[in-house]
Amino acid sequence: MANLNKRYENIEELVQREFDVDETLKLLQQNQNVFWSWGVEKVLRVRNKGLFLLVNGHHHKGWVFIVLGWNDTYSYYLIEDVKSIKKEVTDVYFDELQDRLDKDIEYIEDYK
Repeated sequence: MANLNKRYENIEELVQREFDVDETLKLLQQNQNVFWSWGVEKVLRVRNKGLFLLVNGHHHKGWVFIVLGWNDTYSYYLIEDVKSIKKEVTDVYFDELQDRLDKDIEYIEDYK
């Protein structure tokens, strides 16, 4: 699940298939309070192949890259610097995506 400091040379190495990036963004924004708690500063679309979010959360500050796999599940990567993956999460179903991202970016028990 987690590959700390895994290196990649080209973002295309992480991409599997094309998908509707705007639809995924709407999915992430269904609960506006959660989405904005991540401190989203930028949203970048990569030619219907990926979605970058620049976040400033409690657990992760930096880029999150979201892609859709061949098996119709999402993968996301917490990127620490330009070419270093801090965490890789795969096989995330669409209805779990926001919650799983929230746990890696922002969520703490005191928020209950």
